[in-house]
Amino acid sequence: MAIKSKLQTLKHFSFAILLIILFFNNCSLKKEGDGDSSVALLLLAGGVEGGSIPCTALPANAVNTTGTYTTTVNATSSCVWVYVSLKSNGVKVESTSQWDIALKRYNIQTNSGTSGSGSGGACKSGSTNFASAFTGAECTPVVDVRLSSAGGGPVTSSSESINPVMAAPLDLTPMPAGYGAWYTYSNTILTAKTDVYIITGSDGSKYAIQMLDYYSAAGTSGTPKFQWKKL
Repeated sequence: MAIKSKLQTLKHFSFAILLIILFFNNCSLKKEGDGDSSVALLLLAGGVEGGSIPCTALPANAVNTTGTYTTTVNATSSCVWVYVSLKSNGVKVESTSQWDIALKRYNIQTNSGTSGSGSGGACKSGSTNFASAFTGAECTPVVDVRLSSAGGGPVTSSSESINPVMAAPLDLTPMPAGYGAWYTYSNTILTAKTDVYIITGSDGSKYAIQMLDYYSAAGTSGTPKFQWKKL
């Protein structure tokens, strides 16, 4: 009886070890397939991209601004917006603060319209030369609106409050004049356009912004980088 009991205990222990191995192996496979190739993502206005990107909490260092000014945002969460105050030299703030721009993966908000109560907005300056002397009067700011993607094929239907000049869903048909996205998307790769945008902050202040990248140095998607200056 003692031997039988020990065998049963060993059997249960082995089964538990097998479950643990399978669990971690499954997690590893999910991480390897967690790139944008599983998403066809950029036809969405928001939401969980293909259901494969986790909804995660923000790290304390989600916003990193260097020099005058280049900002990188950890916007990898599929459901949590990262709010940035440009007036405070590019720092992460809460949604209840006077934020100027918010990012969630490839989506962008300004503190205006359906996204916030501020006096924000965005528009294309008409230039791709960030070194140019901008005044903020190059274009008329457009406030945020809620736009939907019908979905289809690999694309999940969604609805998101975004700035339509910088982050309109690519499947929006017809695409209204002045609407667009800060990126192009081809062969699962997102590439930043060279357009310079004029961002109006929550208090009416003006900033010139040029998006630079969507990937971290390690290749992690959902890590937008942009250069900007106060006008």
